[in-house]
Amino acid sequence: MGQTNHLFYANHPIMWIVSIIGISIILIQSVLITRKSIKAGLDMGMDHSRIKKGIKTSAIGSVGPALGVVGSLLALLVTMGSPISAFRLSIIGGSNFEAMAANFGAQALGSELSTNMTPVVFTNALWTMALGSIGWIIFVYLFAHRMDKVNNLLTSGRKALLPAVSVGAMLGSFAYFNVGNYLKVKTNPDITVSAISGLIIMIICLKLGEKKFAWLKEWALTIAMFGGAIIGTLTF
Repeated sequence: MGQTNHLFYANHPIMWIVSIIGISIILIQSVLITRKSIKAGLDMGMDHSRIKKGIKTSAIGSVGPALGVVGSLLALLVTMGSPISAFRLSIIGGSNFEAMAANFGAQALGSELSTNMTPVVFTNALWTMALGSIGWIIFVYLFAHRMDKVNNLLTSGRKALLPAVSVGAMLGSFAYFNVGNYLKVKTNPDITVSAISGLIIMIICLKLGEKKFAWLKEWALTIAMFGGAIIGTLTF
């Protein structure tokens, strides 16, 4: 490692080759999972129109969260390089986690995540990112194909309860990520305003979607996320 700046290694062609291979595997897995999901839907008696609508709604609903990652991606690009940033966010998608993990790795060697790190600090940050997320990857590998047994355990064998459990889990996750934003009314009021504005916009979009504009229900999450962020920014 004769080079003093880590970006020589971060943007090296070998990094690009490894990252492209990893992203390709993710794309192949996505296609296989989509095909298996469609088959499962047909086996459950769902018609093609409902399956198509579900895929469309999911794709549109992912636009907002995906664009939200772009802002954090910029910080990761200038510190960890383009190939690693593309690879990590394609696999994990949690830009906040990636930046935090990389910074922990750099701090362990008495440095900080920056555009001018030594190769050793960069390597340690890279290993921290990888090891920090390996736990849930192993969990999915070992237990994802056994989720029917987990679902049966959660519902005590009553399959009619499964939709309620799924909705409850989703509401719980949204509440967990948002409750902290509501509590920042004194320290970061702009975040609280954004969260409340997003909630109001979401409700309005869903109500209008039920009465007049059906397409609004599909775009509600994306509109609420960006609408809330814009209102919070303009207010403060």
